[in-house]
Amino acid sequence: MPQTIMIAAHDPNITYLLQRYAEESGFRTVSACQGKDVLDLAHQAHPALIILDVELPGTAGRKLLHGLHAAAATRNIPVVLYSGLDDTPDDLPDAAVAGAGVAGRLPKAVMYDDFIAMLEHAGVHN
Repeated sequence: MPQTIMIAAHDPNITYLLQRYAEESGFRTVSACQGKDVLDLAHQAHPALIILDVELPGTAGRKLLHGLHAAAATRNIPVVLYSGLDDTPDDLPDAAVAGAGVAGRLPKAVMYDDFIAMLEHAGVHN
């Protein structure tokens, strides 16, 4: 059975694009479009990787990262932030990101090669 990648993004077009990239790479996908759904879905789906849009509505990015990192079931799941190069919100300064187990970042204008490089960097293989 293929591993699962969880995509937490507010833009349905980006969710679709990232799902296509993941499926093309042999992964199954689940998605959330609200911050309040991320923790529950991560507990249910047991993803190999979470791609987290830093602008996801419903819960501040730091709270989501803290919640994922605090729970035994999700603390070892690599989290990749989906953001613009310089648009990390104020509630996620670089020091907080480094200490929260963030495996990397994907740029907003993500290309398939960026996606594959991110998977390799995060150590997720299918």
